[in-house]
Amino acid sequence: MLSGLILIEIAYSLSFSVPLFRAFIATIPRELDEAAILEGAGPFTLFFRIVLPLLKPVAVTVIVLQSVAIFNDFTNPRYYLPGAKNATVQLTPFNFQSMFNTSYNLLFMNILLITIRPLIMFLFFNRQIVEGMTAGAVKG
Repeated sequence: MLSGLILIEIAYSLSFSVPLFRAFIATIPRELDEAAILEGAGPFTLFFRIVLPLLKPVAVTVIVLQSVAIFNDFTNPRYYLPGAKNATVQLTPFNFQSMFNTSYNLLFMNILLITIRPLIMFLFFNRQIVEGMTAGAVKG
């Protein structure tokens, strides 16, 4: 059941990730590839030793932004993982609300705990996110 949700999240994130990677790879100079081929690099060596290290900023950007988006996802776990034992952290605010009573202190503490993880992740990777988002934006 969880593997199905993982595949759904991957499929939803492809529409963001593929254009970002494509725009970034388009900025890599063709001469870099040609020089590696002249030095005798094969296709796997060319990718893993030349292109992949250059993809670090965009890879960090995609990983951070997609992990925050998946962490904050509410609807997919709600519909694809039914039952109380499959509840994710985004579904827990419902535990503090009822028809006649709402525990605002517990609800707001839960919201704070939900918000703090993506915020810390963004603060640590802010430079890489900005670098990865702007690297493929300029055509030269």
